[in-house]
Amino acid sequence: MTAFEHLGAPLTSGALRLKNRIAHASILTRYAAGGRTTDRLIAYHENRARGGAAMIVTEAVNALPSQAGRGSYLDAYSDDSLPELARLAAAVTTHDCRLLAQIQERGRGNYSRSRVDRAVAPSALPDDLTGAVPHPLSTVEVDTMIEDFAAAAGRLQRAGFDGVEISAGHGHLFHQFLSTHSNRRTDKYGGDLAGRTRLLRDLIAAIREACGRDFVIGLKLPAEDGDPGGIDLDQAEAIATTLADPATVDYLAFAWGAQNRHLQWHVPDGHWPRMPYAEKTARLRASANGLPVMALWRIVDPNEAEAVLARGQADFVGLGRALIADPHWPQKTLDDQSHSIRACVSCNTCWGAIAEPAPLVCDANPDIGTPLEVAPPPGATPGPTPIDRRRRVVVVGGGVAGLAAAAEAGAAGHDVVLFHRTDALGGRAFTAARLPGGDGLQGVYDFDVERARASGVRFELGITAGIDEITGLAPDAVVVATGSDMPWPGDPELGAILPSLRDLVEDADARAGVMGQHLVVIAGEDTIWTYRGAEALSGRFPRVTVITEHEIPAAGEPLVVRQGLLERIGTGPVDIIASAQAVVTPGGLESGEFGYRDLWRGTSHSLHAVDMVVHTSPRRPRIDLVEPLAAAGIAPIMIGDAFQPRALMHAVAEGRRAGRSIGAC
Repeated sequence: MTAFEHLGAPLTSGALRLKNRIAHASILTRYAAGGRTTDRLIAYHENRARGGAAMIVTEAVNALPSQAGRGSYLDAYSDDSLPELARLAAAVTTHDCRLLAQIQERGRGNYSRSRVDRAVAPSALPDDLTGAVPHPLSTVEVDTMIEDFAAAAGRLQRAGFDGVEISAGHGHLFHQFLSTHSNRRTDKYGGDLAGRTRLLRDLIAAIREACGRDFVIGLKLPAEDGDPGGIDLDQAEAIATTLADPATVDYLAFAWGAQNRHLQWHVPDGHWPRMPYAEKTARLRASANGLPVMALWRIVDPNEAEAVLARGQADFVGLGRALIADPHWPQKTLDDQSHSIRACVSCNTCWGAIAEPAPLVCDANPDIGTPLEVAPPPGATPGPTPIDRRRRVVVVGGGVAGLAAAAEAGAAGHDVVLFHRTDALGGRAFTAARLPGGDGLQGVYDFDVERARASGVRFELGITAGIDEITGLAPDAVVVATGSDMPWPGDPELGAILPSLRDLVEDADARAGVMGQHLVVIAGEDTIWTYRGAEALSGRFPRVTVITEHEIPAAGEPLVVRQGLLERIGTGPVDIIASAQAVVTPGGLESGEFGYRDLWRGTSHSLHAVDMVVHTSPRRPRIDLVEPLAAAGIAPIMIGDAFQPRALMHAVAEGRRAGRSIGAC
């Protein structure tokens, strides 16, 4: 018997019939093309059906004629789409997995911060992020929209879908009708609670009439949305009680945040505790009139998910990012192989990609939406790439790129030796995992460490491998994954006494107590990790100031990541001086005076009583081995930061490709 008896238990409620309590929550993939299915879209969903999910809720489909032209969404607004929808339905449901399509219209809400043309809403009130004023829908237009949504639901049913989920959270159009913050109508779809919920009640009734009682209707409702005068828990309870009719609805889910400065609430990152909305969802569940409630939080660990169900805080779990990272999360859990799950690190790289807009990606799972992402767990049969003969492979560097290469090459059957200059594997990710918000990042490299060990990779730790150590093994292939350095880009004399932020963070790990009074961080590399490093050191310095030449801190990070940063900075001990250029001199460092120049005004300013200055400058590849290897007649495979400093996702992907490429037939 599995240790996860609640997660493994079937669930039946109305039309909802699930083989276990694990569902795939709706995630926008942008894998459709021209409104049609693609091999990658089918592979993505089929991999998760094969991986044991009992139900998959797809991203929203183009259900309205007005949504035509959104090419990265599946079309469902005309009968021409039936063959394409049927392809997806057949691929998923053959694995005893229920398939639901999400239906929604975003209305005025738009997280890209651009002013979308022809936006609609209940009332002509500005979008909370972009300020765009939408077209207020007339009563007739709302009535027509309900008819079109119901027709699309009928089309999905004929194509083989088991149901739909109506997305009335996240600040989308249905949410906008529910909230007095955005709904100032005086017709039948506005006013009191009965009026504001009428759109959804009429829509549910229209879908039931079109599809019958055996078609699943799920309803995602807002919890706390963060809007001024918006929806709080009391109002969320009233809305749920009004709409949760077991005769017509099959399950509920609750979403936090909206298209506002609290958009980040709906995808809690590593700064949040695990399952931050468990207790609040339990409270809302009491207003669900007996309908099963799907938990939508930061659910990563199967033990935590099991506890949620055992405590009665929810009836089943909806996994989004966790199933992006590992499509076999359900099966591994229920087969008591949860230790082999490739963990989600809650980094929100996935969200950042689809908001670009671009296809869905994952730092931990670069093979997402391909057959390769369903690799066997550690200790299982080697992966699918055939090799012509066993080779001796040397990997230099035990960061995420080197570990991924070693794990893949070892799993393919090669004899692999990995050198790493310290005893702690993970490289730059090892340090990042210890910063605020880095919780879980170690899962990326731990996954490959276990795969490498299970396939016999030999680790040589605490050794800086030189040409003699490498050639002494007579390798057939050498993978260089030595990472990057962060030298001061200016005066070498100054660089000799000016440490990097990473140096100071690692030094702080070995020291206790206050390290100084005022730390200045020169943010030459304006990533989230610079600010997380500053946050980490704020406990060791009473005052921390970050100087950046950018107008907005961490401007290149996903909006939800940046929102969280700005909220923490605005209420925490770190100060940021933006649009400023550091003026650093050895004399200034000795005197405790730190100068900077306002880039807009051209004026000079000083910070006083500064006793430590560090920098995050653009990284440079470590390529010391390239020339010695060339002299020895070896052409190395360069990966990760050793080739070009980039993001975690690129390092993992290149490592996987490098390991698979060695001796491939």
